[in-house]
Amino acid sequence: MSQRQQSKTDKDNWQTPERVLERIQATDPIDMDPCAGEGTEIGDINISPPQDGLSYDWEGTVFCNPPYSDKTAWLDKAAAEYQKNTVDRVYVLIPDSTDVISWWHGVIAKHCRWTVFFHGRVKYIDPDTGEQVGSPPHGSALAIFGEPPEETLKALKEEGDVVKRPRFL
Repeated sequence: MSQRQQSKTDKDNWQTPERVLERIQATDPIDMDPCAGEGTEIGDINISPPQDGLSYDWEGTVFCNPPYSDKTAWLDKAAAEYQKNTVDRVYVLIPDSTDVISWWHGVIAKHCRWTVFFHGRVKYIDPDTGEQVGSPPHGSALAIFGEPPEETLKALKEEGDVVKRPRFL
């Protein structure tokens, strides 16, 4: 499972629950997690502290659960890697803050073809106990840079509302 890297707050250390990963892994295996938590291995390549996944070139199908306190840097990196054609797709787990001009409208709306808005709040994993804990005080979304396989989109529809950006229709 992916964990947020280089935390600035305790809430940045929460790991991704299987609910988010299993539907992707079953239909679009993850090659790289540039923001892996200690001991988590969801991709063939997993970059975790003290290494900085922002300083690496990304490749293949990428999954990233960035620290929410530093999400803009990770989203900018995802957009840059996708624009360079070094990745097939990048899945980024983010807050569903559609009102934020800087990162939602500045990065997600401009560069992501798809967004998944999960049914209910996502319950993250406490990295110390390995157990599911409470949800953040907001919903979560999965931003997708690139075109996922049709099977992945169908699987993700079971977890939430899958929306394609109008400019990509």
